[in-house]
Amino acid sequence: MNARQTWESMRLGRRQALRGAGIGLAGLSAAALIGCGDSDEADSTTATATGTSEGPGAAPSVTTPDASARSMGGTLKVALGSDPTGLDPSTSRGGGDHHYLYSIFDNLVNNGPDFSVKPGLATEWEVVDDLTIRFKIQDGRTFHDGSPVTAEDVKYTIDRHKDPETQSYSAGQVESVESVEVVDDTTAIFHLNTITSPIFAILGDRNGMIMPKEATQAMGADYNNKPIASGPFKVDSWAVDANVKLSRFAEYAENYPYLDAIDVQVVPNSSVQFANLRTGDADVVTVDPKDRETARGTDNIQLHEWISTAYTQVNINTAVAPITDMRVRQALSHSLNRQAILDAIFFGEGEVANGPITKASWAYNENLLPIPEDLDKAKQLLDAAGYGDGLAFEMVIVADETRTPLSEMMKAQWARIGVDMTIVARSAEEAGAEYRNQLYPMFLTFFSGRADPDMTIYENFHSQGGFNRAKFNEAFTPGPEALAIDQKIEAARQIYDQDERKALYDEIQTLLMEQAFGILFTHRTNAVALSSRVEGFQPYGDGKYRFHELSLKA
Repeated sequence: MNARQTWESMRLGRRQALRGAGIGLAGLSAAALIGCGDSDEADSTTATATGTSEGPGAAPSVTTPDASARSMGGTLKVALGSDPTGLDPSTSRGGGDHHYLYSIFDNLVNNGPDFSVKPGLATEWEVVDDLTIRFKIQDGRTFHDGSPVTAEDVKYTIDRHKDPETQSYSAGQVESVESVEVVDDTTAIFHLNTITSPIFAILGDRNGMIMPKEATQAMGADYNNKPIASGPFKVDSWAVDANVKLSRFAEYAENYPYLDAIDVQVVPNSSVQFANLRTGDADVVTVDPKDRETARGTDNIQLHEWISTAYTQVNINTAVAPITDMRVRQALSHSLNRQAILDAIFFGEGEVANGPITKASWAYNENLLPIPEDLDKAKQLLDAAGYGDGLAFEMVIVADETRTPLSEMMKAQWARIGVDMTIVARSAEEAGAEYRNQLYPMFLTFFSGRADPDMTIYENFHSQGGFNRAKFNEAFTPGPEALAIDQKIEAARQIYDQDERKALYDEIQTLLMEQAFGILFTHRTNAVALSSRVEGFQPYGDGKYRFHELSLKA
């Protein structure tokens, strides 16, 4: 189903809309009503999910997984490689932050495992026209402090992301939201200034994680450390470099979430994480490529592997010489042996990248080939750019067990064409700030990808994208190349037809690779290992974990 059909399905009767948006009735704990106008059936038919109906005085229903034969209680022990960059969705910037945020916050709508639209705080919505969406928030939902979730909080959340003072990394995702109109406590109308085909996917990510206006304003900077939200788990504590402890929000729903608590331990070394799983000190761990073969042969664990939207790349800062010259960027790209990198650093897990959109997305370009290794061409390009006698520059990295050896392998491969690259190791905070402030031409990073290709392409390659640190555009790149990319990205956002959007993303990716606006290495595969007592795990296409959906066998 393309985006236009999805939007139109939301203007049909409730029962058709549930099917059209990919929202199944089975497994939901209450009615999920979508599309409240335009058809006769919308006035006469109510789609009711399986499960127990609400009675007088019952707690508000929420969209939950199928609870049949699931045990209640227990503490889930998780080992992750790093702290979140923050727990305020409007200012956090790390892809791994979602692992924490999705259990703490409720989204206005949700992205399903296959990126289909699913109910969240809004269990009803109507696409009035191409620029207007009316959301109905479920009455009776509350934040962790007991205050009601209202349309005013929805408006505040969007406005907070858009406010330049917030410095939200995802502000560009909601720039097309002209305003949010508060009709009453449970009705919010989004007024768009242009067609925005990925708007539902956007609201299923950070921008749609609803924050309480009063509490957020009152807490100030402290909100980032211990936010009040409306999700299934509350933040009890966050000890940096140690752990994040979450506890069940008892007022969330009857018999959901299943767990009493989630204890996330920060364990930077992936081999230690895996060892903790085998000894029973962890229930959930991400499995590093070097440990996957061992994991496949280990009894009493559950191993899930899947392709996600994640990729590995070097961010290029075209504002810093000599990377301003496209020929230099192309030379650096052609001098890398990506297959050797995939085999040595990632143990052959994944694929050589042909662009920033992976096979997990409908926008994957199967006809685009990876940049080939060609040392002769690389030397010719450097010579034409005036660097035939050699070139030296620095690349900033966050030192860890993957990026350190990867950068060292890049350094050795670039040396073959006379390039001397110095590796500058920094903390995540320092690296991001120094690269953003134009101190280095390159930054080695991973990007986890998003539910809609717009959210990956815009954030990384549009001149105003939150993760496009260099803000490359026509001011930094001679000629119209980068401006043309901006225009194509904007055009793809404003089209409903999925085939037309894909054609544009094919063009965009071709330009990005040809002009080396980023040096891509791999499309990464995800692997998570679970103890045998964990139930309910679902792999999501974005590679993010939803710990709140899990339960532990009694």
